[in-house]
Amino acid sequence: MKCVGCRGYREQTRRAWLRSILGATGGASFFGLGNLEALGKVREKRTADSVILLWMGGGMSHIDTFDPQPGTDVGGPFEAIATTAEGIRISQHLPGIARRFKHLSLIRSMTSNEAAHGRATYQMHTGYAPIPTIQHSTIGSIIAKYKGVPVHDENLPPYVSIGLDWAAGYLGPRYAPYYIGNARYGKANLEIRKGLGRMRFNSRLRLLDRLDKTFAKNHPESDLLVAYAEHFNAALLMMRPQTAKVFDLNDEPMAVRTAYGETSGFGQGALLARRLVQRGVRFVELTYGGWDTHQNNFVTVEEKSAEVDRVVSTLIDDLRAKDLFDRTVIVLTSEFGRTPRINGTQGRDHYARVWSTLIGGGGIQPGRQIGASDAGKAVARDPVRVGDLHATLCKVLGIDHTQINYSSDGRPFRITKEASAKPIAALIA
Repeated sequence: MKCVGCRGYREQTRRAWLRSILGATGGASFFGLGNLEALGKVREKRTADSVILLWMGGGMSHIDTFDPQPGTDVGGPFEAIATTAEGIRISQHLPGIARRFKHLSLIRSMTSNEAAHGRATYQMHTGYAPIPTIQHSTIGSIIAKYKGVPVHDENLPPYVSIGLDWAAGYLGPRYAPYYIGNARYGKANLEIRKGLGRMRFNSRLRLLDRLDKTFAKNHPESDLLVAYAEHFNAALLMMRPQTAKVFDLNDEPMAVRTAYGETSGFGQGALLARRLVQRGVRFVELTYGGWDTHQNNFVTVEEKSAEVDRVVSTLIDDLRAKDLFDRTVIVLTSEFGRTPRINGTQGRDHYARVWSTLIGGGGIQPGRQIGASDAGKAVARDPVRVGDLHATLCKVLGIDHTQINYSSDGRPFRITKEASAKPIAALIA
């Protein structure tokens, strides 16, 4: 999470609030709050504001969800049903999404060379294969940098990840996500602990400030210390009641919480994602794992599809009802698909040759099918690689995906690694 300081009046009010926490004599320097970089707000015309990434961790079976092959030797027991997008059929266990497909599009030709969970997950998030000498930045960090602070509350982090923690990579700590393990307890770390009390809390902050200043005198040129100060200041500012309240799902009507699934971690995470983009957060990732179906694939996929169908359908309806859908891109994807071959334990194994991605909102053209598979076995036409997906997100967000960022040691990194990567033209309005 980065410092979200700004110029003029806002900067003065922030420092005043920090002083009110620390007490009049405590100060609020933390290595100089007033000297932190001012980050401009970006509000391009006719571009999306935010992204919600619904990450299906473990490798969702494309054949049993968005690329069904009924009646074939690889199809399994599930049937395909029509959607409200002409010519697109999906699994019978996704009826709610099928009814809303006129608002969505489908990429059926995702492909990569990575079939190990860790490497494939890393590549899907960063666009790069992992290497030992550097941590690459995720597309969430990229978007956080170029889109800027949340437009409705600049004390919120621009990048929030629910269930999957990421380092910020070469962009530095200010662009790391604010990590939440469980959306139902998202406010827990933004409140003073019971029994501590504001007086003791302020006393600890003053002590920490003195220690930090002493340490900083001996290490005046440390970028890490500056980054730490930024994180600390930003964390304190997030504790402001009007900011922390965004993470309190009890603020929602019971009917809304129930629609998402009050006892569902995935459902409540999706509700929190909507609340965050409503306040201008730029990138929210929500993880729903358990798709590594080497055994009992069909039982597991049926159960998980029911949850995905209810939650994603509710999220789409909620975003549309609140006039957020047209400026929020929804992406549902995974690190790879599953093998067409059904193994001896009624499972499917890792498969990176082809899989599917659901995308919609935020200026994405609806009702489109991009590419196709050869009965779920290989890309039949129009292959889409990770860089193409990232370039598409950048395009609708008003970001030039060909830009280069530099690590602290001066190494250059393109937003999309391959020079050949480009936005998917059929998805761009």
